[in-house]
Amino acid sequence: MSKYKTENKTISIDYLQPNTWNPNKMDKKTYQAEKESIEQYGVIAPIIVRPFQEGYEIVDGEHRLNVCYDLGYKEIPCIVIHNLEDKDAKKLTIILNETKGQNDKIELGKLLGDLEKDFGDNLKLGLPFNLDDLEDLIDFGNVDWDKYETNIEPKEADDQVFKLHLLFKGNDIPLVKDTLGDNPEQKILELIKNSV
Repeated sequence: MSKYKTENKTISIDYLQPNTWNPNKMDKKTYQAEKESIEQYGVIAPIIVRPFQEGYEIVDGEHRLNVCYDLGYKEIPCIVIHNLEDKDAKKLTIILNETKGQNDKIELGKLLGDLEKDFGDNLKLGLPFNLDDLEDLIDFGNVDWDKYETNIEPKEADDQVFKLHLLFKGNDIPLVKDTLGDNPEQKILELIKNSV
């Protein structure tokens, strides 16, 4: 059980202030996606704050706060953590920034492909991808990866394919598509063997 008491509370934006140590930065494209998401769904992830001076200091959620300012919000849902010392607030900021996991680009592409059927041209709203990146991810997710995985010994397949998935980052997808070229099966098997 945690030694910190928490409470859910809707707080006036006027009482919220960013902390001075947040290392997390957001580019314009991602900020626009955050804005579109909040416009469409509202603030579904409360801002994490602690009591500070005459108001509250943000531990996690500064970008959401900035978007809410831009959208004219007067108040925002928060989770207040009481008795959080400076050192613990700083550490928690890092933990919350760094422990969100990383998308498997193949699974992300498959998911986006499924969503494209439902959302059509509106799929890109709220997502941090430009149209080319989005199309590349969907194309990448549409590859029948299972057919490539069966060319490996079953005992080794799971580890090797997992390593292959980790090789691909969002920026690599156009490069991978170009590299796969006319003989994707051979290229994928080479990548798997080289990643071991």
